[in-house]
Order: sequence, then C-alpha cells, then structure tokens
Amino acid sequence: MKWINRLEVLLSIGLVLGCLGALTALGATVLIAAFGTANGIGVPLHVSGVTPPVTPVPGVEIVSAAADVTLRPVGPSPAAALLYLLLWAPPMATGLLALYTVVRALRRARSGDRALFSAVTAGHLRRLGWILIAGSLVSAGLGTAAQAILSGMLLTTGPAFVPAPGVPLAGLVAGLCALGVSEIVRRGVALLDEVEATI
Repeated sequence: MKWINRLEVLLSIGLVLGCLGALTALGATVLIAAFGTANGIGVPLHVSGVTPPVTPVPGVEIVSAAADVTLRPVGPSPAAALLYLLLWAPPMATGLLALYTVVRALRRARSGDRALFSAVTAGHLRRLGWILIAGSLVSAGLGTAAQAILSGMLLTTGPAFVPAPGVPLAGLVAGLCALGVSEIVRRGVALLDEVEATI
C-alpha cells in the first residue's frame, strides 16, 4: 500500500498547486477587468487565415494556416475579463474536481484492500467519470463561444476566429473509462458480498 500513500501525497500536492494556479488566473482576470492587462498577462485567441512565416519546398503549397495570438486590451475591460474567465475557469474547475475525487478515493483506499474495492470507491469512480465527461463538454462549448465573442471584440480585421484544435476527446475517453471501471468495481463488490454471505 506504500505506492497508494505516495500517489496520494503526489496528487495532493498537485491539487494544492492547481488551486494556487487557479487563484493566480483569477487575479489576472480581475486585473484585466479593473486595470487592463499588465506585462505577461493577455487574452489568448486561436485565429486562422494568417500569412505563414514559413516557405514550403518546391512542389508543396500551404493550404491554410492558423496561429495562437495573445492580445492585451489597453485599459479596464470587464467584458474581456468575463470572457477570459470562461476560457480558463471551466477546464480548471474540471481538472481540480477530478483530482479532488481521485485524492478522496485514494485516501479511503489507504485503510486496506476491502476499502479500495467497495461501493464507495465505485461511487468515486462514477463521479469522476461524469465530472470528466460533463466538464470536457462544458469547457469546449464555453471556450469556443468565448473565443468567438472575444475575436469580434478584440480583432477588427484580418484573421477570423476558428475553434482551437484538440477537441476534448481525451477528457471524454477518460470519463468513459472511469465509468467502465466503476461498473466493474461495483459488480465485483456485489459478487464479493454474495460470496461472503454464502460463507
């Protein structure tokens, strides 16, 4: 069980660091709303239609190009701050909730194998799965909408907004896997309870 203890400590440290990162991002959002963006703080956008800074070899042509840009509104911009909040807060909250659920499951598992393979653990895994699935979908939807509105606010001409690559496929797959494992644990616990009852 030593590896479980070490993993719990490691993930607990990650949870604390994640909370500190969320507070830092929240502070940056407040700065954008109240004072404008300072050095090192900006609003990220993914845009297409840019002129690529590279030249292909003969016989190859560039079909399309996109770029990640960081914009710094001058002066207070509450609307930009709110939309910026929608960009980072949902995925951050999803990650922190998922990490907290895993830490809780590991903390319970420290007391022994029977606590690890229990209905409570199955519940933690099921909760983790739904957090990842719902959080990935909400983050993708809100992030895409926020970037689309921000591009209209912060860009007058030039590249048009396109959704950033990387559909939240990883979060969805991880959530479905957690749901599958939770069902396996639940059925295993039910069988174990039946065996113990017959004995």
